[in-house]
Amino acid sequence: MRNFFDKNKRKNLVFLKGFSLIELAVVLGISLVLGVAVLTTLLGRRSRVELDNTTKQIVSTLREAQSRAVSGEGNTVWGVHLENSTTTASFYALFYTSYTTSTKLGYWRLPTSIRYATSSIAQGSSLDITFAQISGLPSTSTSVTLGSTGGGGVVTATSTITISAGGLITF
Repeated sequence: MRNFFDKNKRKNLVFLKGFSLIELAVVLGISLVLGVAVLTTLLGRRSRVELDNTTKQIVSTLREAQSRAVSGEGNTVWGVHLENSTTTASFYALFYTSYTTSTKLGYWRLPTSIRYATSSIAQGSSLDITFAQISGLPSTSTSVTLGSTGGGGVVTATSTITISAGGLITF
């Protein structure tokens, strides 16, 4: 009798051990879907934050140039050079008088995932925005659009900086 009971006990234990292949596949599938969803959300959030930060930094640089021009610092015009380069990283720079390497005071590269929209600044060209002494009025009223690119180089979000004829800088 003892052997019979032990055999049945062992059979029941076999059924209680581990998981079936289908159960494992379902758990792995659910985990994979959740992982992809979380990763996509985090990457999208990161690129949006990077776009917002870059936009704020460019606006801050434009306002700094305008402020220096209004205060009459250096008794000259101040400006920001925006370059949409084809060979190196695109950048923007703070300068006085006119843009040259000797008159730039600050130089900042755009993050690799951020681009100037070609409708704002054509590929391979640049835009100089200067501000007049005392009045702080810009040399041009324009809009500059920045785009955040996803993994495949596709623009996933945009941000536009507007410089009005009256000197108002908004984003």
